[in-house]
Amino acid sequence: MKLKTQDTPNSILNEVTRRLNDNTRRVRVLEEKLLNIDSRVNTIEQSVINATKQINIDRQETDNSIKEVFDRIANIEVDIQTFKKSLKKTVTHGELKEINNYLELISPITTKFVTKKELEDIIENKMEDKMKWSPKEI
Repeated sequence: MKLKTQDTPNSILNEVTRRLNDNTRRVRVLEEKLLNIDSRVNTIEQSVINATKQINIDRQETDNSIKEVFDRIANIEVDIQTFKKSLKKTVTHGELKEINNYLELISPITTKFVTKKELEDIIENKMEDKMKWSPKEI
């Protein structure tokens, strides 16, 4: 502001007041912008905090799921080992066939054994047949 000789103290005061009002208005506008920016930053911070909490919850759930999967795998491995041990105790196909052959060998159903009574009957029949044929030949 240049002072002119014709400027009166009243005009100077008016100019200072106008500039002061202009600067006050600018400060208010800047304060409002700052409040808006602060509000946005607070909203973003709250969103980040909420997202972080949700991520932590999801991570914990994922960790728990992974632990459950590892536990299940460990149980399956134990079951497989138990199955392998019990499988070693079972009969193989070759052993089963060998047992079947032994059973067929000693089984009275499939082998042809005669009882004492059947043998006596057979001998008696043979003797009778021989007796029948013998007189005719003479």
